[in-house]
Amino acid sequence: MAPSRPGELPTGIAILGLLIERPDTIAGLGVRLREEHPGGQWPRNSAHTSVPALAENGLVRVARRGRERSLDLYETTSGGVEHFRAWLRSSAAVVPARRDALRAKLKYVEREEHLRAILGEMRRQEQLCRREAEAAVTRYATARQLSLAGEEGAARWRSKVQRALMVDEANLWYERTRGLKRLRQQLEGALDT
Repeated sequence: MAPSRPGELPTGIAILGLLIERPDTIAGLGVRLREEHPGGQWPRNSAHTSVPALAENGLVRVARRGRERSLDLYETTSGGVEHFRAWLRSSAAVVPARRDALRAKLKYVEREEHLRAILGEMRRQEQLCRREAEAAVTRYATARQLSLAGEEGAARWRSKVQRALMVDEANLWYERTRGLKRLRQQLEGALDT
């Protein structure tokens, strides 16, 4: 498993969390990984590369062989559960890495036409961020409608945590959209002078 940057959710940890919820196939994990962590932007083959590494490290095992290898059902081992719990207990209080390609391009831009091209990229990025925010709002509205009836005890607080995360995700995307717009407008103002 490749090490992750501080403050990021490692693919292997995300997969362990999904397997703790319920056993699954590699293909099923790939789908769930994208559904549960839509902003994760993991490569499509993340589950295919991570599950064998997790198995090699003794964190997951085949619970039931399928007709084909892709249909093998995986589950966590006790070591996998403990590894996941240790990650939960570890501190996430770090400043996230900032490796934003857009900011780097702006830092090293040399010509006005390059800046104009970057401004076009920024407009597209604003649209993408707005779409992500709208999708997060839709997921939140759907989850809220589905969970209005009969939650009690642990299910109730877990549901509230999930909804809070969804609201936070939408806010993060909207804030990113607003930040890009402010920066773009400042840069456009620099061209007008």
